[in-house]
Amino acid sequence: MTWSLETSNGFESDKIAALVVPYTRGVGLDIGCGMRRCWPHMIGVDSGHHFGARSDASVRGEGDDLSMFADGSMDFVFSSHLLEHFPREKVPAVLAEWARALKVGGHLVLYVPSANLYPRVGELGANPDHKWDIHPGDIEEILEGGAWTQLECEERDGTNEYSLFLVFRKEDPERMYGVSRTPWGRNPGGKKRCLVIRYGAIGDQIMVSSILPELKKQGWHVTYNTTPDAQQILLHDPNIDEWLLQDKDQVPNEQLGPYWDQIAERYDKVINLCESIEKRLLATADTIEDRMNDDARRRILGNVNYLERTHDLAGVPHAFHSKFYPSDLERVQAEHFKRQAGGPVVLWTINGSSNHKVYPFTNTVIRWLLDRTPARIVLTADPGIGKVLQDAIMETLATDGADMKRIWGVAGIWPIRQALAFAQVADVVVGPETGVLNAVALDKVPKVIYLSHSSATNLTKHWRSARTITPPPSVGCHPCHRLHYDWSRCHKSEATGAALCASEIKPEGLFRAIAMSLGAMKGS
Repeated sequence: MTWSLETSNGFESDKIAALVVPYTRGVGLDIGCGMRRCWPHMIGVDSGHHFGARSDASVRGEGDDLSMFADGSMDFVFSSHLLEHFPREKVPAVLAEWARALKVGGHLVLYVPSANLYPRVGELGANPDHKWDIHPGDIEEILEGGAWTQLECEERDGTNEYSLFLVFRKEDPERMYGVSRTPWGRNPGGKKRCLVIRYGAIGDQIMVSSILPELKKQGWHVTYNTTPDAQQILLHDPNIDEWLLQDKDQVPNEQLGPYWDQIAERYDKVINLCESIEKRLLATADTIEDRMNDDARRRILGNVNYLERTHDLAGVPHAFHSKFYPSDLERVQAEHFKRQAGGPVVLWTINGSSNHKVYPFTNTVIRWLLDRTPARIVLTADPGIGKVLQDAIMETLATDGADMKRIWGVAGIWPIRQALAFAQVADVVVGPETGVLNAVALDKVPKVIYLSHSSATNLTKHWRSARTITPPPSVGCHPCHRLHYDWSRCHKSEATGAALCASEIKPEGLFRAIAMSLGAMKGS
């Protein structure tokens, strides 16, 4: 679209907001923010010249003076429709000041009117405050004296747009000079682009890994949109071509829908798997399924397999590939620790993301394993409440005289990727419905999983070498197909203080399943 007085309107930054997200993570500036910052986390800088008290500025000041910010203090500098308000001869100094505030590796993100699409200075309809016309290539020419990599270079003439979108990454001047160019491309390598969107925990990411090889077989270039924490789980997955990252809450929940709609314009296929299991197959308190009686909820949700649903939503065959990919170093570390253990090792994940995923007789089963098998035990858990549980278990075992030389508690010591890598070489992996168990679901390593809110059909239908332990039928609330964040909708055992479903799984049965899995590893 070319600008017109009749149809061109709206906040300019809104038109590009979604596309700037991966370049505006962390702490940074929206210079010339006007009445609204592009995203809430940005530090708005505005003189108030146009909007006065209506300005959304965090800091009042001219855009050519960032002296209140230290050198290299910003992860990004964003500016929309401001540079054209400075005289052309002053723009190099303005950009140099913005660059000064940027960290090496930070992003300069610009959205400016294109002289090809917007009235030029002095023409009818032109903003009388504009001082120069910006043509494609002008900004790049000004920046040639620095050290930059150009990541975006797009003249945007879609609905109600008449602007240039430019992104540059600041490089180390001792290693580079000028502007190198690796701009975003419509069809990289001649392939169509597929965007996979999934936020969430470890298990959520591992389930999505199952669809990625099938998408690659179909010839897609795969971009994965998630958070940095979730990226860590799939970091070395060879089926992901590109990451589109956003920080937690960088895009407020109420704006996710418009954000997804806007980024979709760049992709030929979008697979949005957010809340595809939670809310849809595991009811939360705000869903209609949560208000159904247990039998009705089971009939509706109980026979749907999580992997099958994920593949169906992606439009790929039921050929399952869920997998964690360790780095070479992580694999070597896991194998080294396994050799150092000097015997069969049980990796036990002692808690999950919810209160019902804690087994109250863990210390009892571990003591039996130490007394009756040659097993060594590695306990892993989240570094918060899981670490507290781990320490309590180990203290109880030590008090009871257990052989503590055969137990290692690694909660809070091993990062999650190290635990996931070790799961691939352990002799048995034990735990509730957690990401660690999901990460080896299709591996040959024996697994013993005790279920809580899911059924075997939901979770372990396609798992390899898995022994699935469920509460007895007398536990009428299992499987509940609910996500629990507190005890308000979860039945607690008065005897143990743990969830009823976990409390009714007898330690004798769990011990037997683990011992049998250990025996299978030894060839018996």
